[in-house]
Amino acid sequence: MSAGPARLPWVDSARGLALWAMFGFHLTWDLAFFGWIGADLRYSLGFHWLGHAIASSFLFLVGLSLVLARRARGPLLRSRAFWRRWATIAGAAAAVSAVSFWLFPATPIFFGILHLIALSSLIAAPLVEAPVWLILALAALALAAPPVLAGPFFDARIFWWTGLGTFEPPSNDYQPLLPWLAAVLLGVAAAKLPLPEKRESGRAATLPKVLGYFGRHSLVFYLVHQPLLFGFFSLLALFVVPPGQERLFVGQCVEQCFAEAAEPDLCQRTCACAVARAKTAGYWPGMVRDALTEAQKTRAHDDIVACFGDDRIP
Repeated sequence: MSAGPARLPWVDSARGLALWAMFGFHLTWDLAFFGWIGADLRYSLGFHWLGHAIASSFLFLVGLSLVLARRARGPLLRSRAFWRRWATIAGAAAAVSAVSFWLFPATPIFFGILHLIALSSLIAAPLVEAPVWLILALAALALAAPPVLAGPFFDARIFWWTGLGTFEPPSNDYQPLLPWLAAVLLGVAAAKLPLPEKRESGRAATLPKVLGYFGRHSLVFYLVHQPLLFGFFSLLALFVVPPGQERLFVGQCVEQCFAEAAEPDLCQRTCACAVARAKTAGYWPGMVRDALTEAQKTRAHDDIVACFGDDRIP
């Protein structure tokens, strides 16, 4: 949220580092989703907490930047720069929601991290003048609120943004106000402490400068990186079949074959043979995506029959 005289290079570098950590997180998620690495990784506890740690770092820096902006421009709620930045974030959040409702109607992003940043900035802005003890107390309350106050009353759709429901709503990015507001408030409290003004110069500062560049353009980076990653892997899947998808296809093939009373070993060899023939003939990607032409379907059927027959010849 800061700019101009309040901008500290190390804050931009920290934000840039968080951005690239997020990039790595989403890259790993996409690799698992498209079958290049184990799909179970997306549901592991460690990966879950890694995502929470990255999100917390962003929110912490939001709170810290609010204090820096206050020092540069005076009361935030009377600062045009604050409201311009807030309107940009709120508009981006609305755009993300609109696109997600179109692309993922079953799991739309109705209150993701951009929505959280917009709302928590409004809540935290008046608190930048508050004493540290009060800010820390409010952060503790935000952390304690979900386990203490959660109940069926908040299960209504209109209250999903609070984080006080008894279940997690289906969404591709769900970051409710509670307990995540705590990270923003902790950033506000931390900014009350003496902050370093400069970083060392010279070659050692090259990496911070590069990170700082991305940190100064964090919203653009956030909005474009995942669509680009997901689009790249979607395009790649048109031509290359990831190993995870091949294993899944062979497993389903074996199950179907076995259900038709064939022996498991025979099914495994037949399906592996069919995949090898599909790769040689060039229709393997279309076979996995269930996008074969009529001619390719006939060829695939003949190949499967041939593989099954060849395997049964003594």
